[in-house]
Amino acid sequence: MTPILPARAPQRATRDVFLVDAVVHAFNWTQDNFAIPEARGIAETSVDYHRMLTRDDASRLTRDEFLRNWQAEQVEAALFVESRLDLIAYHGTPIFDFWKDGHSATSKGLDLRERNPGRVLVYGACNPFDGEAAIRRLENLVERDRVDGIKMYAARYAGGKTYAQPLDDPEFGYPFIERAGELGVRVIAVHKALPFGPVRSEPFGVTDISEPCASFPDMNFEVVHAGYAFLEQTAFLAGMPNVWFNLENTAALLMCAPRRFAEVIGTLLASGAGDRIMFASGCALVHPAPLIKAFLEFEMPPDLVQGYGFPELTDDIKAGILGENFLRLHGLTVDTVRERVKGDRWERLREDADYPEPWSDLRRMDQQDGSRVRDE
Repeated sequence: MTPILPARAPQRATRDVFLVDAVVHAFNWTQDNFAIPEARGIAETSVDYHRMLTRDDASRLTRDEFLRNWQAEQVEAALFVESRLDLIAYHGTPIFDFWKDGHSATSKGLDLRERNPGRVLVYGACNPFDGEAAIRRLENLVERDRVDGIKMYAARYAGGKTYAQPLDDPEFGYPFIERAGELGVRVIAVHKALPFGPVRSEPFGVTDISEPCASFPDMNFEVVHAGYAFLEQTAFLAGMPNVWFNLENTAALLMCAPRRFAEVIGTLLASGAGDRIMFASGCALVHPAPLIKAFLEFEMPPDLVQGYGFPELTDDIKAGILGENFLRLHGLTVDTVRERVKGDRWERLREDADYPEPWSDLRRMDQQDGSRVRDE
């Protein structure tokens, strides 16, 4: 892939920037998890999507490596050693129409948090349109599982039809948001911009967000996949101080469409969203390390600065996007997080060490498992 500008040394070394990945998943792509036949096509298409968003190097997984039932231990080294991330947010996903476990089960995020205390926040999967059942699930996620945020989807699919799940729905959306606030939840993240499966695209727009933002000023709303589609409408939301812009998948455009990434990030910055944009990889869809490196090296193309009035992507703006904005959203600071993970196994492992190749730990585990099976 030809870069927009000649490659240069990163403006700031990765070790000098506090790094947060605002979306991590542990997908279950296996056949046993298919809720409907259409899930098979989604799984196969996702392999191609992974290949499009990655370079042809160690960061690209084979079909068999990708289409697995991912577990917490299979992603944590990729996050905390290979990518040098300081903190991550695991997102459960309530895609129960296609996947029996919702596709990225919240329970795996709880496991990841238990294995890595201080380094993991968890967004619990919940579908407001389940009515009273949704309220009960919400209460369990907050009171029993102590989640840090809620993840919901914009639509569901059944019998060949798409059913929109707008945030501004007075019967289901508003009571859900109100109860979440009563329970102390400050963040609701909504999957937008990327229709999931054979569904209509309209529900994945952002027109349902403005009114809830005004009605619930103490709640923060994350637009996940911000700018990947519906860019202008998304940028208009920057005028709402409680809208946050999550770059899951959008950041991966650095690998396959850097000019398009420049237009997305430039539009969001020009709209005044710079202090509410958050880096996210969507790991294990892609490996975070190449994206972080590419973002640190990225410069706004001069013609977009001059012709569109896009601001320069300064070191301070990058540091905000790569971690500091997320911390502020959750009432955290660099010092408090670093203090609570001081001396943990990941800090010891990566101290003064070179960066391992992407997915090297996953491949080591796969090789060991294969050897064990052959020995048996």
